Amino acid sequence: MIIETALLALRTLRGNLFRTVLTMLSVTIGAFSIVVMLSLAQSGQKTLSAAIEQIGGARMVLWIPNDDVAPSARDKARYDRGFTDADLAALKAVPYIASVAGESTYGTESIWAVADNRQKSDIVGVGSGVLGILNWKVAHGRALTDEDGLERHRVAVLTEPLATSLFPDKTLDDVVGQTIFVGQRPYVVAGVLERREMMGIHFGFSWETSVFIPQLTAEKRDGRPEQARFFVALTTDAQYNATSVAMGNATLLNDHNGVQDFQSIDFSGFLNQFYTFFRVLDMIVALIASISLFAGGIGVMNIMLVSVTERVREIGIRKALGASRSDILWQFLIEACTLSLTGGVVGVVAGLAVTVATNLGIQHVQSTWQGTISTLGVAMSLGVTSGIGLLFGAVPAWRAARLDVVECLRRV
Repeated sequence: MIIETALLALRTLRGNLFRTVLTMLSVTIGAFSIVVMLSLAQSGQKTLSAAIEQIGGARMVLWIPNDDVAPSARDKARYDRGFTDADLAALKAVPYIASVAGESTYGTESIWAVADNRQKSDIVGVGSGVLGILNWKVAHGRALTDEDGLERHRVAVLTEPLATSLFPDKTLDDVVGQTIFVGQRPYVVAGVLERREMMGIHFGFSWETSVFIPQLTAEKRDGRPEQARFFVALTTDAQYNATSVAMGNATLLNDHNGVQDFQSIDFSGFLNQFYTFFRVLDMIVALIASISLFAGGIGVMNIMLVSVTERVREIGIRKALGASRSDILWQFLIEACTLSLTGGVVGVVAGLAVTVATNLGIQHVQSTWQGTISTLGVAMSLGVTSGIGLLFGAVPAWRAARLDVVECLRRV
């Protein structure tokens, strides 16, 4: 009986095809919105997550100068040297720290290879291990070494876009060995880094226009401030970050005569907040898109109420031939569910197609874009549209089932 009722409901909907399509369209738009919005939001999250993981992710720990609090005269008398090589050696001995290196950022300066082609660039002093910690490979030439710093060599590693801008008429292999001027001082290009897209994530410098020079050369030969130092570290596993940070803080505090002139940043806690934010964002996106589904449900109810009014005589005949109230109830419920679920399926299919096309388009412009399909969005769309059919079809179905057979047959 249920199968027969379902077939009858489908035939009825097909008999008013234009109205059926218009009713489904409101549900289709809602389902489409959920799939597209959640998929693109999760694609953005996945892309940012991949960029962060590329530079160490949750395993990364930073120790930076505490510039937020001005040191007192007493603290300055006890310690005012900032981070030193002795601090670096002490941190290397801290358990669960896989690697640690020093880095300094010196701001933006004008650099050039020829006087009429000057480029603005971030100047970064690094220890030999920083680029390795950041998992940034040298595509042409070589990386900076410990010897470069110890011997105070004026050598530099450039980002690929900067190298291309400084030497537009040379290949990247030919750039290696060329001389550039950094702060009026000549540096020989030792290497060119691979191109890296970080989706707006910064690490104290630009991923596109930066010059990396040996930290000791910058400090001891060029006279740049040693107080600009900070430390970048990777732990063996993110679960040990808290232990490494606590022991590293204690080590530095001891070396600095008890002066808290630094602060630590644990990326595992930062990433937890990052992922929590995106989970909340997913919920907000789903809620906004669900509003259109709710509006579509009202449209389904409205059309079903009109349908009940138009088919009073049909309902009376069916009841006269033996149809029970439950038969009538099921007929109209199935019609409402068919309307909403079919609209949902069409919306999901359209949403998947648009999402795939959009991801491909973004990847054409931004190669690091991690396109994905939101299974949550698909499941939510189909589940909510099914629920809408039952919820908003219940009132029209109940009204149809309650009609009196005699009153129905009296109407033309």
